[in-house]
Amino acid sequence: MIKKALLLAMAVTMTGCLVTVDSDSRPLQTVWNEGDVTRLQVGQSDKQWFRNSFGDPVTKLNYADGTEIWKYRNRSEKDTEVGLFLIFSVDVEEERVETLSIEFADGIVSNYWIEEERF
Repeated sequence: MIKKALLLAMAVTMTGCLVTVDSDSRPLQTVWNEGDVTRLQVGQSDKQWFRNSFGDPVTKLNYADGTEIWKYRNRSEKDTEVGLFLIFSVDVEEERVETLSIEFADGIVSNYWIEEERF
């Protein structure tokens, strides 16, 4: 009987102990957004349109067959503070990098993709 009461007391005490105190996300560098990506048209958009819309890419890769890949990066940071029953708190920081890669063949967009990394 005492064991059951003790287990019940512990269960009630531990309920809701893990509390997210604060969560904040902020952009560090934003070059493009999903609305920009929806405007690009495979087979129609060209390098000049991209340069005018997004600026110069972070990286340019040139291949022997004449294709090019331009890369644009967005960086953001998320900061979350987690507290445990007012005993201690932990601050968790996460950096997120999204890379938009555009492949050009003869100066026209032939493909594009988005990659996401979290650190």
